Amino acid sequence: MRVLIATGGTGGHIFPAISVAEEIRSRLPDSRFLFMVATNKGVRDLSLPGDATIVPLPAIGMPRKLSLDFVSFVYRLAVSFGRCMREVASFRPHVAIGFGNFASFAPLLAAKMRGVPIVIHEANAVPGKANLLLSKPSDRVLVGFPHAARRFPKGKVKVVGMPLRKEFTEPRDRLGALAKLKLSGTKNTLLVVGGSQGANALNVEVVNIIVILQHLSEKIQLIHLTGAADYHWVRRRYAASALEAYVAPFDSRMKLLYDAADLAITRAGASTVAELVQTGKAAILVPFPHATARHQDANARYLEENGGAVVLKQLSSPDGRVSIPGLGKKLLELINDTQRLQEMGENNRRLANGSAARNVADVLFSVSRSDSIAERELRRRVAAPA
Repeated sequence: MRVLIATGGTGGHIFPAISVAEEIRSRLPDSRFLFMVATNKGVRDLSLPGDATIVPLPAIGMPRKLSLDFVSFVYRLAVSFGRCMREVASFRPHVAIGFGNFASFAPLLAAKMRGVPIVIHEANAVPGKANLLLSKPSDRVLVGFPHAARRFPKGKVKVVGMPLRKEFTEPRDRLGALAKLKLSGTKNTLLVVGGSQGANALNVEVVNIIVILQHLSEKIQLIHLTGAADYHWVRRRYAASALEAYVAPFDSRMKLLYDAADLAITRAGASTVAELVQTGKAAILVPFPHATARHQDANARYLEENGGAVVLKQLSSPDGRVSIPGLGKKLLELINDTQRLQEMGENNRRLANGSAARNVADVLFSVSRSDSIAERELRRRVAAPA
């Protein structure tokens, strides 16, 4: 089977796309993939499944206001569309799927014009403009949050969850994870992570309460991913304290870090929320206040409404200083309440939607143009009632 996958160049877009490709290849080993990805230098280093090809596109997000940036957006979209029409004609996909933002717009529109069934996946609780526009020509619309389904045509939409890497389906190994991080197996462990680039506001606020936390150093330890920009000064502050901590600018072993942690302080991107749900992890969520349409707020509220997280706001003062009021108090309240942490974790785990990658792959098989007996048989099995 030949699958066109359109996605932005950030991890929140590309990793779910890779997870779905791996699921398809596990069932049809001869599958081929064409990744059409917004230009991003990190994409070159990705490990893609099977005979995958990457076609970089110059697409950018649509500016919120009319400006010279809008002219650039239109020009890049036109260039992307021309390239996509040629690539689709050459690759001849059986099905195409897009994982959000305007990087998906040109590839999916080109595929539709070539007669290819198209599917979109919306990761956030508040859909983006690109997916709202693409939902009209799409054959199916897949969403990660039940809230998002309300914004799309009822006959097309299905809640499938957020595809994650395969390791997130494996059982928790708390002591093994702590041992690999060289941390204690008897202390409560706090995970602080603000995404692959880090989050300066989280770093500053957590470091500011080190003076309080170090009085509990016999009970509490930390895992803190700082991002490259803040790593050195944050690491020095931990080194000067009595706290046991694993501090790194970045660590790709996210499942390992969640296994080790008892409580997480994070942003509320779609992938992060999905990881918290899949691992059953209690969380303090601080949504990024400048996210488009404040979608991180909606993502975070979904967990809070279901009893799996506490949501705090990031505020800015007139002089530009950023703060997260109540973080220290809430952190100390939760980290010392083992029963509540367990309850919050179980509340999150109940929100898991099985294997999202498998759910997405099932839909792709069901709508794809089929050229082989193997694909037709797989489609028949997917369509058969359980």
